Amino acid sequence: MELRLHAVLSLALALVFANATHAIERRPQIIKQFPLDERTVYEIPIGVDVPTTLMFPSALTAIEGANISANPETPAPVLLAYTPGRYFFSVRAGEPNAKAAVNVVWKNRTFVLRFFVSKEPYASVTFYEDALAGRSASLQRRVTPEVLLGLLDRAKSFRLVAQQYPEAVQQIEHGAPGDVTLYKDFRVTVEEVFRFDPEDTLVFKLKLENPGKAEVIYQPQRLAARIGQNVYHASIADASGIVPPQASATGYFAITGTPNGGRANLSIKNRVSVIVPRVERDAKLVLPE
Repeated sequence: MELRLHAVLSLALALVFANATHAIERRPQIIKQFPLDERTVYEIPIGVDVPTTLMFPSALTAIEGANISANPETPAPVLLAYTPGRYFFSVRAGEPNAKAAVNVVWKNRTFVLRFFVSKEPYASVTFYEDALAGRSASLQRRVTPEVLLGLLDRAKSFRLVAQQYPEAVQQIEHGAPGDVTLYKDFRVTVEEVFRFDPEDTLVFKLKLENPGKAEVIYQPQRLAARIGQNVYHASIADASGIVPPQASATGYFAITGTPNGGRANLSIKNRVSVIVPRVERDAKLVLPE
């Protein structure tokens, strides 16, 4: 009788544990986006068993906090993971009723965040500049060179960040279309494309292949994407401008909004032809008189 009772209790405990584990696995991943406003105190629910990653448009200047620590040797109710110069950081509760607060300095502005433990923690929070959400007709003037440089950095580090902090890239649409544009003496492949929705920006990673015996020289800042009947010129580019003979080179460029400053809302699934403006190098040496 005692053995049967013990077996029943063991089975019940196993079922409870399995259900609890299954409930954790089924916990929905809550993804949030908030406009940046210094007048707002952001209340962010966090968890003990899952991290919450918070992302800003570009690199942070500083983080000051209370009841929070990035040093495992200095325990605190909330644990912080942050690398200086990054545009994101992660937090996780170290105890069941943990609370903490941080002030984040970004572009000479201070934003106040409060963390508390919840059964429904946020997995990811993306902060964006309100003017980038489509409320303004001057989108391209609002997406500054600093913001675009930050997007290029996020695209380049996408795979590494996805491996270490998968929740940090959930807001980025990513694809590997492999679209090929053929030229007379070289070819261009769109290896990857990234969409950043708040900025209405697509970033393309290109592979330029030159099978010939002469180098290919082009103008990176004049790269463009033909999508359908429309041509979208680069809002920023990071490429060398030279493809050596019988070699390949990698380059990045981004397109933002429409030429009149509105939102284009382009999909990463669109077929893309890359326009590469060539430069013919003058072999004549001109000496000063």
